Amino acid sequence: MQVTDELSKAVFESDLADAQAANEASRWSFERRDGLEVWVTVSPAGHEAERFVARLLWRRYPDEPPSVHFIEPGTGALGVPKAWPKARGFRPPNDICATWTYEGFQLHAEWRTDPRYRWDSRGNVLLKTVRTLQQELDQTYEGKFQQ
Repeated sequence: MQVTDELSKAVFESDLADAQAANEASRWSFERRDGLEVWVTVSPAGHEAERFVARLLWRRYPDEPPSVHFIEPGTGALGVPKAWPKARGFRPPNDICATWTYEGFQLHAEWRTDPRYRWDSRGNVLLKTVRTLQQELDQTYEGKFQQ
């Protein structure tokens, strides 16, 4: 199901509100940006003092996975390696090669047609994305990326 721009924005806003109200949302901080963009501050379990700001940006919500990049909190700059955590599939400052990111699907076109990897646009995909990001950090975090 492909969604129109206005409907896409309405669904995004509703899903963002639901994500902010989710039980585990106390671990996150959301900053709404323009269009289909939100910045989410996350910390790996056991490393709560280490905070990372992920920029989630959708071209079409919820039809495609978001572009996921970490930004430098003070400036909002992209492409700053030290703003990235080290975790499975994270390749600072370029991308996260995973089935829940736009960049992953750009690198692996075969994922679009393989049922094991195909993007699932059902439900609250913003919340699913943040939960997946948090789970990756909780399970595979190896420290801050050092240049």
